[in-house]
Amino acid sequence: IKIIAHRGGVVDPHRSENSFAALEEAIRRGYTHVEIDARITGDGHVVCFHNDELLEEAGIQGKISKMPLREVVKITLTRSGEKIPTFEEYCAHCAGRIAVMIDLKGCNTKHIPTYTHEIEGALRTHNLLDDALILINKIPVNNQETISQHFFGLSKVSWRHSLPTTQNAAQQNPTLSKHYYVFNHFQDFTQENLVSYQSLGFEVIVSINTHHYKNGSPQPQGEHNVRQVLEWGANGLQIDSCYDIVL
Repeated sequence: IKIIAHRGGVVDPHRSENSFAALEEAIRRGYTHVEIDARITGDGHVVCFHNDELLEEAGIQGKISKMPLREVVKITLTRSGEKIPTFEEYCAHCAGRIAVMIDLKGCNTKHIPTYTHEIEGALRTHNLLDDALILINKIPVNNQETISQHFFGLSKVSWRHSLPTTQNAAQQNPTLSKHYYVFNHFQDFTQENLVSYQSLGFEVIVSINTHHYKNGSPQPQGEHNVRQVLEWGANGLQIDSCYDIVL
């Protein structure tokens, strides 16, 4: 089973999202994959950062998409005290130690060639491409769909469609499951439809993170859902690290 560390590793009060400290702790705990947020800078380079806005993780005003790379890499992450890593630097730390899921945050049309080139180049250089999982939003934004197709046949790409749509697509293309994996939030699955996706040959990876729970405490709800997904026989989990205590 694939166990994927959401937000770039083990994130807590002392480890920032997409930081080397968070990555190292995910490796120490035995995660199979780490999710990397691939964010574009104003001059078309790729760094590891979740939001375009800097306030939450760096405590300053500004947007990654409006700044050149030389300025972005000088910014300090408030919890870890580390600098924002480039995508290539992060991949170098993963090489030979942990596989990756790439959350394609997307970019404007003019930056698509450089965005895809930097991501593919780093993955290929550090022997991460074959086992990488490419991830886009359920409703694609910022050219995510176009960008993800660049990786078709190179890495598996997320498939985020309903079961009826998937059944029709698989009937038209029996090799679909070789190139895609089914990915969605826990709330999008039942045991029955999860098994149905698998019967079509797809790996199913379920996302469980604290932001999915709007009512009540997210901790007990998330732990319960992790146990359910494991009982259902999912092929993988993408989780916030606070839930790995039940694994």
